[in-house]
Amino acid sequence: ATVLEASEETPTGPDADPVDPADRGVLQPLAAKVLMKILYAARMARFDLLRAVCNLACFVTKWTSECDRKLHRLVCYIAATKHHRQIGWIGDKKSDLAPHLFADADFAGCKVTQRSTGGGHLAIMGPNSCFPQAGKSARHGAVSSSTPESEFYTGHIIMKQLGLPGRDLWETLLKGGVELFFHEDNQAMIQVVKTGRNPTMRHLGRVHKIAVSWLHECWNKGDFIIFYEKSDLMAADIYTKGFTDKSKWTAVCWLINVVEPKRLIDMIKYNAETKQRLEDEDAAKAAAKKAGVI
Repeated sequence: ATVLEASEETPTGPDADPVDPADRGVLQPLAAKVLMKILYAARMARFDLLRAVCNLACFVTKWTSECDRKLHRLVCYIAATKHHRQIGWIGDKKSDLAPHLFADADFAGCKVTQRSTGGGHLAIMGPNSCFPQAGKSARHGAVSSSTPESEFYTGHIIMKQLGLPGRDLWETLLKGGVELFFHEDNQAMIQVVKTGRNPTMRHLGRVHKIAVSWLHECWNKGDFIIFYEKSDLMAADIYTKGFTDKSKWTAVCWLINVVEPKRLIDMIKYNAETKQRLEDEDAAKAAAKKAGVI
């Protein structure tokens, strides 16, 4: 028997669904070791790998041939992008710097459990600064029945694990009061955080009610400033789902500063142009609405 032969043992535990022996992945004995090595590098310097490796880690005890294929594709991607770097720069005075937290969720993204996947991105930003600090991708522990619910859950976890600890750290490093800016791309979620309730969502379960109450309490205390962010600028998008379009994948990688070093200037220009384009579109819509065209 070789080390790559699939084990015939049936997975045990509350979350381990039996796998058809005929479909058992041959890489299962090595999966945990390989994934943990990739995860270490992903957490330190390659945030673009987090979603893929964290998703596969959920299936270590129920590994299938499909997981084999996904792991092979992930390793091939790493081999083809070893020259990519996650780059940060600071070009402002410390008084102009502030932590920015991005949170996003992919509603019912897991086809097996129907649970959503949440992602968060923390960066120190200023007029001429953008330095990634942390990234997170994780499948939810409870099923959400709508997109706002999945956003509540993600916002709660990301704010608790990345946002507030990051703000406390930078208040110490910058020796002064620091505002935490929370970027969110769901208008309904923002409104519920500000009001603490939503009459149209009375069916919320205990987990989601806790998330809403906690976020509302933190917002009332002034722990963060929440505002709407366009999806094209949502840096947390890369942590929540897969992408099949190469240009879109490149765009979301550039939002978290993962780039080929020789294309760094292109990345900075593209992000600035995207932001300017969206601002111009908003201005045009506002002018048209004021003129009564729409």
